Amino acid sequence: MLIRTYTPQAPLSGFVDYFWYFEGYAPPHSKELSLPDGSIELVINLHNDKIKLFSREYKDPLRTYGSSVICGPHSEYFIIDTSAEATVLGIHFIPGGISPFLKMPVNELHNTHVSLDALWGASAYDLREMLLQSQTVDEMFRILEANLIKLASRPLIRHPAVSFALNEFMRLPHTRPLSDVIDQIGLSQRRFIQIFKEEVGLTPKLFCRLRRFQEVLNRLDHTKCVNWLDVAIACGYYDQMHFIKDFQAFSSLNPTDYLSAQGRHHNHVAIHN
Repeated sequence: MLIRTYTPQAPLSGFVDYFWYFEGYAPPHSKELSLPDGSIELVINLHNDKIKLFSREYKDPLRTYGSSVICGPHSEYFIIDTSAEATVLGIHFIPGGISPFLKMPVNELHNTHVSLDALWGASAYDLREMLLQSQTVDEMFRILEANLIKLASRPLIRHPAVSFALNEFMRLPHTRPLSDVIDQIGLSQRRFIQIFKEEVGLTPKLFCRLRRFQEVLNRLDHTKCVNWLDVAIACGYYDQMHFIKDFQAFSSLNPTDYLSAQGRHHNHVAIHN
């Protein structure tokens, strides 16, 4: 198994968290529950020309995509196929980071997957072909970095209101009311929510809920014995019931079921069936 990551240089570093590469055999389970974090991922399958995603009811594949797919900002879980050998390359965008590379508002990708050629046309095919001809992973990263800059359809700049809000929302636990953040920005609530949705893909309120959920997962990934009330309070929930309700809404699991799941790693839970 080979796993590599790479942080691109400026100006991409202001929009991309990291590039990643995975090469290895399939795990013993054929499906994984992918939990939402509001981020956007570009995935390029270098092993075959199809990417499969299953229905939320764990049945047959809901859709078969091309060799490259954009995973939009999700606030719902989805299920991925892990049954085949994989050689996969990807881009993990920071919140709102994909906006300059699309000709549409990012919220149109909310809870959706889209084949990359539907967004980038023939450029998606050309990019994959160049990657397949690469001799090393480092060369792949260089090709991805150079071509991503060329594929930008808008200037590589962030809306200052969105940048300010994201900095505030990424602080955990987030205790400031949304209205306080908006007051500092100087926009009407309606205008700010519209701008934030178009660039990040989620409403500010939903984004903050997902950040809180992700902080819970971070804590659970480092422990086997948990005081659930302490976790709920530390992550900014009103009470334990509020915490459990949110956890189930985002994952379909009870917190205790997630903690005891076999084959679990952050944001992914093995499905054994």
